[in-house]
Amino acid sequence: MKEMKRYIRRKKNDYAKYIFVLPSLMAFLVALGIPFCFGINIAFTDWDGLNKSYNYNGIANFLRMFRDQRLGLAFRNTVFYAVMGVTANNVLTLGLAVLFNRLEGRWGDICRLVVFIPSCLSSVLSAFVWKFIYHFVWKMLTGLNSPLGSTTWVLPAIMVIGLWNTSGINVLIYTAALRNVPREYIEAAAIDGAGPWKVFYKIIIPMISSSFTVCITLTFTGLLKEFGTVMSATGGGPAMASSTICMYIYDCLFAYNRAGYGQAVALTFMAMLVLIGTLLTGFFRKREVEL
Repeated sequence: MKEMKRYIRRKKNDYAKYIFVLPSLMAFLVALGIPFCFGINIAFTDWDGLNKSYNYNGIANFLRMFRDQRLGLAFRNTVFYAVMGVTANNVLTLGLAVLFNRLEGRWGDICRLVVFIPSCLSSVLSAFVWKFIYHFVWKMLTGLNSPLGSTTWVLPAIMVIGLWNTSGINVLIYTAALRNVPREYIEAAAIDGAGPWKVFYKIIIPMISSSFTVCITLTFTGLLKEFGTVMSATGGGPAMASSTICMYIYDCLFAYNRAGYGQAVALTFMAMLVLIGTLLTGFFRKREVEL
């Protein structure tokens, strides 16, 4: 009898967990799931985003992407921005984490706080702050015009904004990983004659490999879908030099009145993000096991 009561109580607890999850699941379905399903349908039409009627055109929208030069330019900009951004972000944040980890007591905490504060700002606000810096402070200090108006330097300039806005999170992740490295390993390597660089490469890097999985994967996929910073800083200009795939999808949906084509690009881009995220995670997870 007691076993039966215990079993019933356990079942009730299981049902209670699902009941608590149900409101969030319903909100997800209403906000994302249902619109996503409608979007799949729109991707196979010629809908302009305004009229109530549209015609189905099969896979014409998907075939069109291979001939679209504007999409090709946006794709190149996105890949360049993401590759350079993820490299700069992780090198910078890992270096800062190592530096701050050596600072004892309050100074280390103050430095981490200063680096993390910009992460609390939205990408839109960060872009407006740096637009002011580029247009007035940069010109006053160097005598040069804002790099946001240069087709050559606009992407590196936006990358600086992104670094300032997002580096604090990765610094905290790397700092937490470094603090979990046993001091005994480092001291033993130093006694055996290993220099600082060898200790860092042979001991510290393998011990914090799990943090690379998180930081590199999330940073890279986040930069690939960059929209807010670019939209606020340049709107994709000048001459589409800073246009990203997300910016191009936005223009197709709202500026060019090609909602069907824009939705097809969005679905393809989503599949690409899922594939890249899965491959990166699998690669680094495998490296964690090997190390």
